[in-house]
Amino acid sequence: MHQMTHRPLYARSAPFLASETLHELSEVARAAGTGQVLDELWTARRFLDGTPAAVAVLDSELRYLYLNDTLAGFNGLPVEDHIGRPMPEVIPGSGPSADVVREVIRTGRPQTVVFDSRVPLDPVDVPRWWLGAFHRLDGEDGEIVGVAAVVMEVTEAIQQRESLRRAQERLELLEETAARVGSTLDAAEACRALTDLLVPRFADYAVVDVLDPAGTRRAPATPVPVRLRRMAVATAPGMPEPLTPMTRSGEAIFHQASSSMAQVLTGHKPVVLTRPDDDTARLLAPTRQRLERYRALELQSVAYLPLMVGGEPVGAVIVGRRGDSPEFTPEDVELLELLTARASTGIGHALRYTHEHETALEMQRAFLATPHTPGPGVEIASCYLPAGRGAEVGGDWFDAVALPSGRTLLVVGDVMGHGVRAAAAMSEYRSLIRALALQGLAPDRLLTEADRTAHALDLDRVATCVLALLDPDAEHVVLATAGHVPPLLVRPDTTPELVDLPVGPPLGTGSGGYESRHCPLPPGSLLLAYTDGLVERRGEDIDTGLDALSAMPIASGQSLPDVLNTVLDRLAPTNSEDDVTLLAARTLEAGLTLRSPS
Repeated sequence: MHQMTHRPLYARSAPFLASETLHELSEVARAAGTGQVLDELWTARRFLDGTPAAVAVLDSELRYLYLNDTLAGFNGLPVEDHIGRPMPEVIPGSGPSADVVREVIRTGRPQTVVFDSRVPLDPVDVPRWWLGAFHRLDGEDGEIVGVAAVVMEVTEAIQQRESLRRAQERLELLEETAARVGSTLDAAEACRALTDLLVPRFADYAVVDVLDPAGTRRAPATPVPVRLRRMAVATAPGMPEPLTPMTRSGEAIFHQASSSMAQVLTGHKPVVLTRPDDDTARLLAPTRQRLERYRALELQSVAYLPLMVGGEPVGAVIVGRRGDSPEFTPEDVELLELLTARASTGIGHALRYTHEHETALEMQRAFLATPHTPGPGVEIASCYLPAGRGAEVGGDWFDAVALPSGRTLLVVGDVMGHGVRAAAAMSEYRSLIRALALQGLAPDRLLTEADRTAHALDLDRVATCVLALLDPDAEHVVLATAGHVPPLLVRPDTTPELVDLPVGPPLGTGSGGYESRHCPLPPGSLLLAYTDGLVERRGEDIDTGLDALSAMPIASGQSLPDVLNTVLDRLAPTNSEDDVTLLAARTLEAGLTLRSPS
């Protein structure tokens, strides 16, 4: 039997035979009756040439020995422009994949990797992604011939995965925005949460300007000069020190009618400025000082985005990129629009709450600041602590009314609920009780009339209240309560005690049923009335707070300011959810001069 011999495959193999040559040899061998081997080779070649996968064989120097038309098409060059040339020479930028090939040659371990590269002569200079499988080819005697590579383009799959990843990141970012901005009812904190989110993640500089109740209250229909309030500023590390005046929050900021801010507030659409010239910069910074600071910022791309709530702007966000940061792209602006739209709701709620909170607080302070002058023989001191940050203003009030015959009526009350309506109701109850007190009614009858009148007027808030009618000459006090916490009484040389009073219903219910209690009140006695914010805690029985109050180390002879400080230091919470009001009164020894109220 004749045995065929063949030449071993060596490391310095020549390029593969052309497909046409291999086909001709196969036909000749078939005619001679020895074509099976060449037929198999021809079939394998047809598979390699026709597969949609890119196939190549490189020698140990990374020169092309073979590649199919698919790979040649990927590379944008004819097959013959590859053969005999090193891969890095044919495909500039193929360094990472070339390193993989070298590693396979060195170790002999196959590798499957995903890599990106740019295609030569591709008119669109964008990266494309590939999945490559590489394995080493060894000769019969173990010589390294080179590497076989099979590559499939996976750009579309990578782009889809990247698109899903970006969509997921965008969703998480929007959720983060809503959570951070919407977690507070303090307008300044809400605006700072937004600027802190934007810098340095999306910009080098970000500010939030809002419509100012003391300036421009509503967005104009046409561009006009506007005065806004700068609520928050954030700057990336490295911001020049001289720019700090521009980065101060809380200041009133004026924008000209021709400014981008005025355009945003009237057009309700973003405005993007790229590398603004001096004329444009003057519109952004109308004064010479602000223009110099603006130039020092070196902002080369600025975007203005409206904060829309219910179809109306409440302000705008300004974001800027400086120095070598890239310009804002349409995709950047689209994402920023989504972020500011998500933040607008939380900022709008916080602005509305802050405005109502400040209005209610001003109303309450105005009423509580009204001079309170007791009758002869009585000195008073008072203290009011508004609820902590984030809590709404309540309806606390106190009063001291000098009456005929040397008597003094002390009043401490608390309207149920919070906000502007509670503060307004507080003023109505305070005026009502003061008017009834001047009629000389006893505390129980006064509460009955106040309850009946409030119910008839259909006041939408009920109120608790405690009255103490002091008569220093008679050395006694008459007390009555409408659902209020009991006052603390400290007589000379005795320990503090809570006055046990018959509890009537809150005012405004129309139920009536109030009773008075008479208590002896020797000269030098101290009476402390307060609201439940002092002794009530979430998750704790109110009796715990009342017990702590009655155990206070208070003596009747202490100065009234010291008494108030002692009580507040020991009982008042640092961040109360409710207002705290205290009114302390003491009857004087006969012949003593009345001290000035605190």
